[in-house]
Amino acid sequence: MLHLEVSSARAILLSRVRDTKNAMSEKFGEKLRKVRTSRNKTLEELATAIGSSKAYVWQLENKKNAKPSAELLLKISNYLGASPDFFLDDGAEKPSSDQMEDAFFRKFKNLSEDDKKYIDRIVSGLDGGEKN
Repeated sequence: MLHLEVSSARAILLSRVRDTKNAMSEKFGEKLRKVRTSRNKTLEELATAIGSSKAYVWQLENKKNAKPSAELLLKISNYLGASPDFFLDDGAEKPSSDQMEDAFFRKFKNLSEDDKKYIDRIVSGLDGGEKN
């Protein structure tokens, strides 16, 4: 069921990105560089992670009106732990709480069951609740 929800969410996001591709954020490159450097990632590390070249990532960061494909935007977002919506929204200077939660849950879904249980125990300790 989780896989179906993730697939549905991915399809919706891809559709939204395709619909807004012509109106890609003018600040996309600036945001990409800021997030990448705040995560201490090099151009080369990002390029390797998303299956692209260092030169293309440099272009995305420096070319005005860079327009990565929907698939590439998802790869970038997943690798850097940022929501695609943040990169698309010119008005956002930093990720909103919703965008940060979205990025967290996209990472969380890829964890092993043991890691998910471990995180659940940590969160349970933070809120004072007892969960198994």
